[in-house]
Amino acid sequence: MTPPRLLATMTAAVQRRLLWIMLLAYALAAGWPEPGLGLRAVTLLHVAGAALPLQAGLLAAVVFNAGLTARAEALPALLRRPRALLVGIAANALLPTVLLALGALVAGGWHSPHEAQSLLVGLALVGAMPVAAGATVFVQGNEGNATLMLGLVVGSTLLSPLTIPLGLHLGGFLASGPYSRDLHAVAAHACSLFAALTVVLPCVLGLVLGRLLTAHRPALLAAGLPAVRAVNLAVVVLLSYTNACGGLGQVVSRPDPDFLLLVAAATAAMCGGSFLTGWVLGRRLGLPRADVIALAYASGMNNSSAGAVVAATRLPGNPAVLVPILAYSLLRKFLASLLGFFVRHARFGGETSAVRRAAGPVVPTAPRETLGFRPL
Repeated sequence: MTPPRLLATMTAAVQRRLLWIMLLAYALAAGWPEPGLGLRAVTLLHVAGAALPLQAGLLAAVVFNAGLTARAEALPALLRRPRALLVGIAANALLPTVLLALGALVAGGWHSPHEAQSLLVGLALVGAMPVAAGATVFVQGNEGNATLMLGLVVGSTLLSPLTIPLGLHLGGFLASGPYSRDLHAVAAHACSLFAALTVVLPCVLGLVLGRLLTAHRPALLAAGLPAVRAVNLAVVVLLSYTNACGGLGQVVSRPDPDFLLLVAAATAAMCGGSFLTGWVLGRRLGLPRADVIALAYASGMNNSSAGAVVAATRLPGNPAVLVPILAYSLLRKFLASLLGFFVRHARFGGETSAVRRAAGPVVPTAPRETLGFRPL
């Protein structure tokens, strides 16, 4: 077996077990946080008076790799029929605030205002972030419109200097006291620059480089993709570990079962509600089955890594904010897999999944979309 093929095989094995590896990274952060805390103290550069820590650089690397491997040549087709794209971007930007408002009503009766407000701040941070690039993997694997999903990832990412501050300001109106002021301050002073430097710029550079290599050096791009994926997985795990070091240490040193129960219930409601609302919204708009699947995943899979970086770097004085973000990161993967099981076995009007078609008469359906990102 050649080294590139061996690397691709090993990376694929790691990808299949990524949820367990993330749990291991969280356990390591809880039991041995010192290396992660040291990495969090590293500053890469200062721009316009703002410090960009190592975590921001790791996030930028993940976004750059997503842009590099994206099939950008498929995106212009979405502009000819943009309704689903616009609905998905709007749902990603506004739906979390609607669900957060419902959560704020419930959290108002919680016995500890600090716990309730920390929960709201954490969910506001993750809800304000763009669609996670990993959603494309679930969409393609579950017969969704991968081109639409790619457009939602790229579109929400490019608009993030506007949508992230919008989401945080809306979340600030739902929080109270110093927690509200924190969200407004982060939205006003840091997030536009943060989004531009760590999300938008790496995405654009990755897209441009990917297009240039596809046009002029396709063999070089194909040969380098296994290494790109391996590096990306390593960066994702390292980023998860460093993000978790701040919040999980407090959970271990001062365990609070009722707060953890509140976090689990709230993140499950927000994440599950987002998936469900995206699905219902697509059905009510009469979108094709493949588009509905993409819209559901876009609604429920925000970029929790970006939210964790903002929480760790801009709100270091309140590590409890990280706990709901980390819970959301794990829960969304589980619910995304559960949604995949549902859509593979559900009947959708006159369309059925490949699983159901294999068990009965063939029913005409839309052709399966190609993967929104180049296979690695």
